[in-house]
Amino acid sequence: MSLWIMGGKQRIGFGKKPEHTMFESGVVAKLDDDGKAEKAFEYKTPPEHLAPEKKSTVFKAATIVGDTAYLCTETEVLICRLPDFEIQQLISLPCFNDLHHVAPGPDGTLWIVSTGLDAVAEVSCDGELLRLIDVFGRDVWDKFSKETDYRLVASTKPHESHPNYVFFLDGQPWATRFRQKDAVNLHDPTQTMPVFKESIHDGHVLGDEVWFTAIDGHLIRVNSRSGESQVTDLNELSTTPDRPLGWCRGLLRTEEGTWVGFSRLRHTRLKHNLSWIRHGFSNYAPLPTRLSLYDLDDFRVIREIDLEGAHLNAVFSIHEAGTE
Repeated sequence: MSLWIMGGKQRIGFGKKPEHTMFESGVVAKLDDDGKAEKAFEYKTPPEHLAPEKKSTVFKAATIVGDTAYLCTETEVLICRLPDFEIQQLISLPCFNDLHHVAPGPDGTLWIVSTGLDAVAEVSCDGELLRLIDVFGRDVWDKFSKETDYRLVASTKPHESHPNYVFFLDGQPWATRFRQKDAVNLHDPTQTMPVFKESIHDGHVLGDEVWFTAIDGHLIRVNSRSGESQVTDLNELSTTPDRPLGWCRGLLRTEEGTWVGFSRLRHTRLKHNLSWIRHGFSNYAPLPTRLSLYDLDDFRVIREIDLEGAHLNAVFSIHEAGTE
């Protein structure tokens, strides 16, 4: 099976750098049936959509529907035609800061996670902002200013929630919340899915279940009807238990197995984000950015694909490429 993998190429440099300056370009890699990963598309955000000191581009989590790919950089949404990723439309709004996911909703509008504003934007297909929803159910503009172009603000960290991913249940939009370790109904913030052991990233609806990735290498399945959950610890399958798996983001269930993305660990100024790491950075060589394919029934690793050679140093989402 062929796959698209969305992420970014890290800028070469020495020493610790702020995360918002780390990535040279957004990259889409293609994994062919033979297991070889190659760069398929590379993109850099134009300077007018970035803070002067930022100059960083990375593709966060995307959505693919048919022959259309919905990609997001930190300040833009790109609507592209497959398989060449020809850009059909580019949307960039002042409320876009540190975007993490874009997905078309049931009504055809676009739902875009503006992580830097702790909010999710609903945008029309022609790029008009319809509403901006705070993930706590408050007024976004109580904390932020309508007069500010947040594309030109390098960082709004620390984030109070840091939402990552949007998904839909019975037509209702939900978002994962990193700090709260849960998912929240954006139309009714009193409805949440359970607090998890670690901070979560992805949220994928598969039948009656929602599958979440936790950054420390756990997969959590929650039955959306009963609320019952099941946790799988992928660390138990590691062949290098002295080294963390990496940032766990990106999930795809296929007939072949369950694909999970792992990004090479990087320094961060927010040390508590890495509280699940037992060893300091100086004590190990980080594992490479890669895809791992798991058989969860037999609880084994089927294979792993190193992505560094395809210019991917971080993975944010994984998608079936289909046949062309």
